[in-house]
Amino acid sequence: MKPEGIAAELSGAVASARGLLSNLLDLFGLEAQRAGLTLIVMLGCGAAGALLLVAAWISLMAALALGSAARGISWEAALAAVAFATLLAALGLCWLCVRASRGLAFPATRRQLRPKLEAV
Repeated sequence: MKPEGIAAELSGAVASARGLLSNLLDLFGLEAQRAGLTLIVMLGCGAAGALLLVAAWISLMAALALGSAARGISWEAALAAVAFATLLAALGLCWLCVRASRGLAFPATRRQLRPKLEAV
């Protein structure tokens, strides 16, 4: 085989590898762009859903207060009960967040990496 043939083959292989890498990088860029747009849509939908959930909660609490007032309970007591129920729900969610956050510190991994004390 001639040296020019080997050089041409190597040159063609390098060009093919460069083209493949270029195509892969283009694909990665397009997918990253699409993932970014999808993340923005997801965040927008999450924010809108949170607002709708807050509006539904306020409406539910207002309906409970109105229903209580219609049954003869004073407005002050009805609103205090609604505020107390909301406070209990908020405290429950905070408690759940604190409990869930304990796993964020990788406790099992830290235990495994901590030096073990040898009994003498």
